[in-house]
Amino acid sequence: MAAAIAVTVGVPAFAAPPALNSIAPDFALKAVDGRNVRLSEYRGEPVVLHFWASWCGPCRESVAALDALGLSSGTPVLGINLDGADRSAAVADSLHLKSPTLVDAQQTIARTYDVAKLPLTLLLDAEGHVRASWSGVPADLAELTPQLERLRQD
Repeated sequence: MAAAIAVTVGVPAFAAPPALNSIAPDFALKAVDGRNVRLSEYRGEPVVLHFWASWCGPCRESVAALDALGLSSGTPVLGINLDGADRSAAVADSLHLKSPTLVDAQQTIARTYDVAKLPLTLLLDAEGHVRASWSGVPADLAELTPQLERLRQD
């Protein structure tokens, strides 16, 4: 069994990500390819949000696995990177990520989502409700995959 390492971000310890069944707050961020991406553009289909940073080992592992899952399932995976634009682009390129890598260098969206520990992964349904979350540990793909399949069938 792999050991999980939680990486604390600069937010208060009492912070918590959006509660299960709550609506994920909408946001717009610029992707490393220069386009603007708004979460609400993905309404109508399940989405995986993944907050990560290049200096977080478990984050890098998670983002690569989630990118592969997104490609194989056709599910949008939005990686929200907390590094600057140049670093985000360089790491996304080195990991050969195909899913959008969004830049949140000022951690504005991370604060909106009360990201206290990295990585943070949220599974959203087609209406934008949070259906599952993993905070401070890589998303459990054995758990996420069947939940995602159920959401895609609904």
